[in-house]
Amino acid sequence: MPLNKNFFMKSIIRFILAFLIINLTFVREGAALESGDFATPLWEQNDLVNTEEPRPRGLTFSNDGTKMFVIGQQANNTNQSGGAEDDIHEYTLSTPFDISTASYVDSLANLGDSMETSIKFNNDGSKMFVTGKNRDYVQEYSLSANFDLSSATFESFFSVNSEDGTLFGLDFNNDGTMMYITGHENDTIHQYELAVGFDLSEGVTLLRSQDLSAQDGEPSSIEFNTDGTRMFIIGTLDNVVDQYDLSTGFDISTLSHVGFLKLNSEQYNPSGIAFSPSGLKMFITGYQETAEVNEYTLICAFTLFSGNCPSITENSDRTGIAIAQIEVATRTIEHSTDTALNRLKWIRRNKDNQNLTNLNINFNFNTATQLDNPLLNYWVKKLPEKITSHQASLEKKTEDKQQDIFYWSEGSIAVGRVGDTNVSSFKKIKTDAVTVGADKFTNNGGIRGLAFRFGKNDVKVGTAGSNLDTNTYNLTHYTSSPIEDDTKFIDTVIGVGVLDSNILSVVDGERVTADRKGGQIYGTIKLKGEIKKNNLILIPSAQIDLGDTSLDRYQESGVSAKKFKFKRQGVQSRNARLSIAAVEELENDKYKIKKHGKLEYKANLNRSSNIIYSYVSDTANVEFDTKLNSGALHNLNGELGIDIILPDSFSIFLIYERNQALGVGHTDKIHLAIGFLPNKKTNYAYKLAGSENLGSEYKISKNINDFQIDFKLNNQDALKPNTIDEAMLSLSRIF
Repeated sequence: MPLNKNFFMKSIIRFILAFLIINLTFVREGAALESGDFATPLWEQNDLVNTEEPRPRGLTFSNDGTKMFVIGQQANNTNQSGGAEDDIHEYTLSTPFDISTASYVDSLANLGDSMETSIKFNNDGSKMFVTGKNRDYVQEYSLSANFDLSSATFESFFSVNSEDGTLFGLDFNNDGTMMYITGHENDTIHQYELAVGFDLSEGVTLLRSQDLSAQDGEPSSIEFNTDGTRMFIIGTLDNVVDQYDLSTGFDISTLSHVGFLKLNSEQYNPSGIAFSPSGLKMFITGYQETAEVNEYTLICAFTLFSGNCPSITENSDRTGIAIAQIEVATRTIEHSTDTALNRLKWIRRNKDNQNLTNLNINFNFNTATQLDNPLLNYWVKKLPEKITSHQASLEKKTEDKQQDIFYWSEGSIAVGRVGDTNVSSFKKIKTDAVTVGADKFTNNGGIRGLAFRFGKNDVKVGTAGSNLDTNTYNLTHYTSSPIEDDTKFIDTVIGVGVLDSNILSVVDGERVTADRKGGQIYGTIKLKGEIKKNNLILIPSAQIDLGDTSLDRYQESGVSAKKFKFKRQGVQSRNARLSIAAVEELENDKYKIKKHGKLEYKANLNRSSNIIYSYVSDTANVEFDTKLNSGALHNLNGELGIDIILPDSFSIFLIYERNQALGVGHTDKIHLAIGFLPNKKTNYAYKLAGSENLGSEYKISKNINDFQIDFKLNNQDALKPNTIDEAMLSLSRIF
């Protein structure tokens, strides 16, 4: 069995490669650290800053990581760049959060203190706060240009001397209403409340203090994770970085010590610490002979130890990508369903205008012309009468209508935006889709059809470059059946689909990629009625949508410390809708035109999906089960459209639709559809034939009252389609 042997050998090779990749990955990382270990396995690189600052004490970065700021105790060292009192130094980084790309820009002389220890900015870089251990002040500066030292102006200060006489560390909560300081005099962390966020002049109140002497004798710089449930403090005396957990975010009364890592190998006498927004890079500086900044790569966000990794919600861009996958799955079902329902609505709106003989071939038979064949002369004379009789027969027209197939196509463009949430970055959404379909009337006056939709979804998340690119393929069967005369109907939709996603997450300027596939099944039931008054038709309706999507497991590729692996994920769709639509026919001698609109309320009854995942680099393989929410419970949808039926039997409809998820975001969609209705007794054929000389033939065949009319165009060179070598018209009848 050669096939089985080949399959067996390929399987062995794949297994070996996977085994090597996994094991090489873990060997490279080697960073499953425990409390008390040295931080050396996490260390990446350092950058000397002694030219500007021989005694660095603290550091921070701009939000995007393209600027770094170092503060220290230059203390009248006139050999350094800038003036004798320049204590804050600004650097640009050509690669975000990569200190090897740092270039010195400028320095600022701090007027408030001569022994600076820490520096922080507000959220947008328009305010800067500096601490010093000489006067024990927290100083506030305003910056007319965000994160630009040259634009700084001193505003006010707040003294903490009554709490600690050797001020070192400083940090704020997210909105600036809580401030935290540490000092070496009492080895304590203090928490203050600000009456106005990031504003020292409006009132500052001490809330609580927490003794840290059991962990370290000299607590220095402070850093929190994004939700304040984890805190890091540099222990200068013992040359360590301490990690704490807080059961209540940003409340130091709930802190508990998790452990510490030793920094002796890279950093003696440390005092300053900073993290990238993702929490996957840590930076430490301090007063030592080399005067440098050290960069560390963590196993997982804001975590120093193995088996203690935080949820994906710690990183808003990563969360945004996970939520975007849920939204693409539900949106694909919704768009595929809407396309089929739009088609049914169009047919109902224009059911009285449909021409069942759209592709008539007009023959001008001159009865004065006599042919050599007497029998043919007889039928030529009779043919126009037969055609007239055929077109005048209403019963025959109804029969044809039931058997004709209507081919149609639709192109749609949807764009939207979902704003920031407490866990996810904003998302920009664009969906382009093309649908082709065919339908026909049923014996009971209903409609059934089949549509294939191909869609391209592009979702941009945040500002760093994270992106979800998904191709979707959906096959949808749809029906509409009357349930009472010609004014009440039931529409049904059932479909299946395939999703193929390329996922790109950019974390601290580095790319993490993955591919993911999925399948889905969905269905819809819609009840609607028609209320007619003159040229106006009102259409109330109720609708229920159900859908189920299964997304495959996948593992990310990229920098090892930043990779996730995800298990299979289920996404359910449950919607209930109520709507009122209106259709009005416009007067036009040349075209048949109808304008229409709709207002719809949608209740999204299932807005969450659980993701189960773990860090590839976490040897403890701790799994997370996180529930992510997308969309809104209450949604309002509105649409405006127009139908145009042209004299040449082409039909066009254009719809603009606005979907507003209340309190979340919106999507704008444009549908453009083109339909064409050939007659059931008209056939078309195109074929290529030949080997060395490839020719083509185009043939139209039409049956009228048992007469078979064939029209052929032959081309002996298919590469020259404009050249016709033979044209032939034939008429025959089978007796």
